[in-house]
Amino acid sequence: MNYGNIQFGENKPEPIDIMTVAIRCGDRLRYQERGKQTDLTARKTVDSLETAEKINKIMCECYPNYQVVKGMPPGGVFADQYGYDMQNDIYYCMTDYYAGKISESDVKDYLEECCVSMRIYRTQKCQTSGHNVEDNQLIVSQVYEIFAKMNARAAGNANYEEGLAENKAYGGRSDDWVYYNSDYYYQCEETKDFLRQAALYVTDQWEIPAIDAEEIEKNTGYTLDGGLDFNSGWNWMYRNQTGRGSMEDESVEPPKDFKLFYKEDSSAAEKGYLWVSLNGDRRDIDVSFSVSHSGSLKGQIYHVYDLMDDTFKAEHKEDSRFLSGLTVFMRWYAYASGINNISGNYVPRFE
Repeated sequence: MNYGNIQFGENKPEPIDIMTVAIRCGDRLRYQERGKQTDLTARKTVDSLETAEKINKIMCECYPNYQVVKGMPPGGVFADQYGYDMQNDIYYCMTDYYAGKISESDVKDYLEECCVSMRIYRTQKCQTSGHNVEDNQLIVSQVYEIFAKMNARAAGNANYEEGLAENKAYGGRSDDWVYYNSDYYYQCEETKDFLRQAALYVTDQWEIPAIDAEEIEKNTGYTLDGGLDFNSGWNWMYRNQTGRGSMEDESVEPPKDFKLFYKEDSSAAEKGYLWVSLNGDRRDIDVSFSVSHSGSLKGQIYHVYDLMDDTFKAEHKEDSRFLSGLTVFMRWYAYASGINNISGNYVPRFE
């Protein structure tokens, strides 16, 4: 019988659940296969938090000549095919969570399972003893970092899919619009918080020092499409990719129950559509742009707050900081100003 790369001869152990074998011998069911094996809402990881002694016993059973010879991979615990596959599976897990297919408890269980699987896999590869404190802390830190990154990506994708559906009502192109739903910002933050707690639960059970989630988030290298937060990912999508909207300060919290949709009208020169909804108070606005032949950028970009009427401004004055930091513009402006090549906090040019 073959479970992953583990071969058992005539003296194979008594048949047990495939997840048990996968966890015990360092192999791992892919996330989608895992979902097919059993109901995620009812499944609990087998031996989800192994002690160092249990792991060593397992490795001795599977590999009689086992010894640490390599040390942990210099590129991190995700820097090989096993790690790449786990990253993809974590993304599938987080997208399922945002789609409402699995619960918070399921996500926590899967984070624990990934920590255990990675710990046993690295032990199997003779890269750690299984009870080295620094190695175990590294595993939990990097598993948390990937979960936090995939959380931000999944939140951004959920926002994008909702905006894509809104865009269909307008017809025309599918790549000339901007959408922001603050529900996803707050869900992303709340999810990141319970991911932190799940990671701390693992370190507590493994009896190793707690990870510093804030330091991990601040120093992450996963920044090509934004950091481990919703707003920076949003900026990458709509400033750098779509080239139609931007946020000046990514740290500013949006108002709750806030939505925005903006679309440049490709059928009519120098025109766009914008609607803003805040606590059910919606404004629909036709935006008129102007393109100067002298090289000036004036008239090609607007702060969202400046496009609102006086009544809206007066009723939502407390939200002016966020709305004043959001801009919408033409694709021509993105090219002319170079804003689509700038990442992070940035105050755009208006002249």
